[in-house]
Amino acid sequence: MQRNHINKPIILIALAIIFIIIFSHFFNGVTILGYTVKPIDLFMDIKPDSLLSYNSSKIDKINNLQIIHDSKSLKQASLTASVSFDLLEKAFASKNDRNYNENLKPDDDFNDPEFNKVQISGNLDQMKYFFNALKNSRNEKLRVAHYGDSGVEGDAITANIREDLQKQFGGNGVGFLSITSQDITFRTTTKMSFSDNWQTISVLTGNPNNIPLGINGFTCIPQTGSWVKYSTTNWMQYLNTFSVAKLFYSNAKNSSIKYSFNNSGDQSANLKSGNDLKELDLYPQGSNANSLKITATLADQAYFYGVSLENGNGVYVDNFPWRGNTGLGFQSISESSFKQFSKLMDYKLIILSFGANETSFGSSDNTWYANQMIKIINNLKKAFPETSILIIGVGDRSIKRGTRFVTDPSIPLLLKVQQNIAERTGVAFWSLFDAMGGYNSMETWVNANPPLALMDYTHPSYQGAAKIGDMIAQAVIDAYNKSK
Repeated sequence: MQRNHINKPIILIALAIIFIIIFSHFFNGVTILGYTVKPIDLFMDIKPDSLLSYNSSKIDKINNLQIIHDSKSLKQASLTASVSFDLLEKAFASKNDRNYNENLKPDDDFNDPEFNKVQISGNLDQMKYFFNALKNSRNEKLRVAHYGDSGVEGDAITANIREDLQKQFGGNGVGFLSITSQDITFRTTTKMSFSDNWQTISVLTGNPNNIPLGINGFTCIPQTGSWVKYSTTNWMQYLNTFSVAKLFYSNAKNSSIKYSFNNSGDQSANLKSGNDLKELDLYPQGSNANSLKITATLADQAYFYGVSLENGNGVYVDNFPWRGNTGLGFQSISESSFKQFSKLMDYKLIILSFGANETSFGSSDNTWYANQMIKIINNLKKAFPETSILIIGVGDRSIKRGTRFVTDPSIPLLLKVQQNIAERTGVAFWSLFDAMGGYNSMETWVNANPPLALMDYTHPSYQGAAKIGDMIAQAVIDAYNKSK
């Protein structure tokens, strides 16, 4: 008599599943033959994507955030997990990448997902400094500083904020540019090149000698013959030429620099000695310029901070990207430096686009980070007493759950923290997460045609950056119109 073996496969499969679950639980995180064991969730693909995975007690804790002090160091807080910068640079620089289309300008129509029109919230009254300055922008210059992490590199987001504001309120020119930069390979609004013998000190590096940093968070010290060159592009209408270049420096020796416009012959200009911040205005002869080269003539000639390319009155939006930074880099810039730049450049709005790198720590407790950011913003308000501040809440970022991409659970937690920071410091707030479409919107951005985000499910593409810049600018303009 034959035995019935029909149930044996089912039993074997069940035993295998039980073994895998038990094995993954007890050996979670252990690396075996190069493979790191991870926990198994058989129901991952059918679980809801909403707040079921978010601990409500964490949200409550953020709502009642208590500002505390602890002994964590800035160095520990500034460490960030690595992100795919290679992908970012290739996508922005390679014409063969699926995220790049050389024939598609940022303002061209494309098949994009639905976006939420999000208004600026928080203390709108604190935006009065910027709004009042806009009323007279045709008769004077006013500046906006846009700080952020790798999401604002390449000037892509900032460029669209700049263009939208310049269209409505006047202004021509890209504004402030550093002497050296990490994003020159994929910056489209200005071509930039420099010699490799500059010593660059920044909020992203150590500064054991306490060299004063510029408002951009960078200081560059030359060797004899160190040079930098800027050239305009036709990427956007308002960036083709400039009529003046302003060089910012301090701690100069009694010496001169060489400079040339439009690849013409070298000219000389004297630097003023002294430790305080100085501004040297350089003018092209005859017509406007489309390129500038500056050459140092002595080693350690001065602390050079950057150049501002300008063309008349109106709005200038300066792009200050700090790759991998959480925003705590502001603690490396002295109050004296901020105040000196404020006198010369008179910023009326500071935009802060940070947060994504804070979520890389994997911790849901952002109390210490919030404590530090509140100190930073209050210090900025002290250094810039008549300047508006706008916090941009973090955008969506995806993690893979089974075969799907869903919102990283740390994103909405940090977003709540950022809203709390804005409330406690009395500044304005705008949520990129909500403007993108909320939960699980990043996958929609990646799959748009053309893609609005890169395949790392974190960074925007050129078209996505343009969309973000336009949404921020429109929110600012809408708030301004309501304030009148």
